[in-house]
Amino acid sequence: MTNKVALADTKIGNTFPLALNKPGKVIVFYDGSCPLCQKEIHHYIRRDHTGQLVWDDISKGTELLDEFGITLDEAMRRFHVIDRAGNVTRGAEAFLALWHALPVYQHLARTVEYLHLTPLLGWAYEHFARRRYRRACQRGFGNSCAIDTKKS
Repeated sequence: MTNKVALADTKIGNTFPLALNKPGKVIVFYDGSCPLCQKEIHHYIRRDHTGQLVWDDISKGTELLDEFGITLDEAMRRFHVIDRAGNVTRGAEAFLALWHALPVYQHLARTVEYLHLTPLLGWAYEHFARRRYRRACQRGFGNSCAIDTKKS
């Protein structure tokens, strides 16, 4: 299976699939229908001076998610990043993969890892993610909200 990579337009949320495997690219999946997510991702996009990141708005389509075996529901529930080696990362690990890919955030990623703060970051993120998912459901984000959010 060939992984399809998307190149981001200068405007947030526009991606263009390419039927090429691009080793070394980091793919960031985000919910472009969420104003908070948009603001945070736009912050990261402005710091992507290397061009090694691909920004994929999952609210506009799931083609790239499908290529990596990630369901829309999974992507709505947790932040997902494909690291440079092609590994799927989720939650706190996804933030670490993103921070390692952005030179201005590499020191933060190393500090979190050195101080063994990843479990704490994961715990905090999981609480936030559940609330964000419930809010997305209240906005009526498709069929991905059919699952009881209290169980996750």
